[in-house]
This record gives sequence, C-alpha cells and structure tokens, in this order.
Amino acid sequence: MHIAVCDDNIADRKQMERLLGRASDRRLRTTGVLYIDSYGNVEAVMRSPMLYDAFFIDMTSGPVNGFQLARKLIDAGVTAPIVLCISTIDYPSVIEAALAKVPEDVTEASNHDILRRQLQKQILYLHKPIKVNELDEMLNHAQSLKAETIPTIELRGEKDTLYVHEDEILYAIKDGNYLHVVLTEGRSLDLLSTLPNLYSQVAMFTHFVIISEHCFVNITFVKKLSLLKLTMKDGQSFNVSPLELARVKKSLKKNAD
Repeated sequence: MHIAVCDDNIADRKQMERLLGRASDRRLRTTGVLYIDSYGNVEAVMRSPMLYDAFFIDMTSGPVNGFQLARKLIDAGVTAPIVLCISTIDYPSVIEAALAKVPEDVTEASNHDILRRQLQKQILYLHKPIKVNELDEMLNHAQSLKAETIPTIELRGEKDTLYVHEDEILYAIKDGNYLHVVLTEGRSLDLLSTLPNLYSQVAMFTHFVIISEHCFVNITFVKKLSLLKLTMKDGQSFNVSPLELARVKKSLKKNAD
C-alpha cells in the first residue's frame, strides 16, 4: 500500500513515519510493504493524491487545517480512507458541525448527500500519541478497501487531470507532440506525452493493445477488423501495422471468448 502522512508538526510527522515503518516490517510476509511519503504542507500532498491508499493527517498551524485538507482531497476525487490524527483540534466536533450544515431534505444522489456519506464513512480518527494496535486497525481497514477498489488510470492534460477506469478509454492516438485520448461519453483529453509512456501506465490492464507505433486501442470497443484496417464502435478507423496484426487478432479472440 501507498501511504501519505501530512503533518505540520515535524516531530509528530517523524514519529508517524517510524510507526508506519515498523508496521511495514510486520506486514512484510502478509499484506506486503508499506510505501510511505511524508509531507509538511498542503500543496505537496495535493500534487498526486490519487497515488495513495490511505492518508494520515494532522494540520494545526497553517491556513488549512486537517479537516479542510480532507475536504480538498475528497473534492479532488480521493476515495481512500482519510485518518485525522487528533492533537489540538477536535476533528470529530469540527465534522459534526460541518454535517449540521448539510441540508437534510436532499435527494440521495445530490452533492450534499454524497458529501454527508463521505464525511461519515471516509474520515476516521486516531488520537495522539498514536497507539500501535489502533494504527494497525486503520491499516487493516485501508488494506481491505484497497482489495475491493477498481484501479484507475491518471490522464494528466495541460489544464485538467482525469482519473478513469479501464473501459472509459476507447483509444489513444499520436497527434503531433500530443497524445489524443478518446473516452466514453464523448469526452477526450490531449496529453503532452508519448504513446509508449501512456501504454506503460495501462499495460497492466487486459483490454489495451498497440495496433501501430501511433495508436493503441481498447479491444472491447473494436467493431470489426478487416485486412489491415480496424474500425471502432464510434466509427473511427485505424490502420493496423502488419507487425501487430497477430497480437490484435489474438486479443480480439480472447475478448470474444
């Protein structure tokens, strides 16, 4: 698991690093190594929040406190558990006050109700000084959630960053210095990246196949393959490299079985 620690008290931050390091040693032969990144400010942890499977946070002296950072993470799309470590700020009372401001007469799918459920279920608490058995309970909880989570793919454009699932990507094609990625629901994003670089990020998934040095596709969105031309379900057609034809046919057959 990848763990983020964000604490503006350097002594507490170092202590949490030590506790998590020892927990990692204990889990080496069971749930595996814990990869720990430690931050002392909000800007740093917000650069790549989707990397992490759990957050341990206590921010007390800056313009953004731990609860406000948790809200930023949730607004950014983080679904991993956020553990607020209680020292000088009574986070449960802060969140209770925040929940009191959420309207009750809202639909289940409303933003207000979604926020209420996230605050109630996603945010957990630990009291400082941290006890080893309580820390282990939090890590076990994060591990169980990680096992149930469908992994996402980060697509970082010049202005926007999207986190999408495997079958939200139809295809990616080289377009000058950019990589044009076409998504479901008529969406698209241009990345300042190369085809090999993006493919290295998605190669762990089963549905992507390179069809030429300029393009890879999601095999589940292929409509037909004729000779060396592949047609997607959105009507877009691509030439298939003779060097990749056997791989494409194999992937199509495997997907059809």
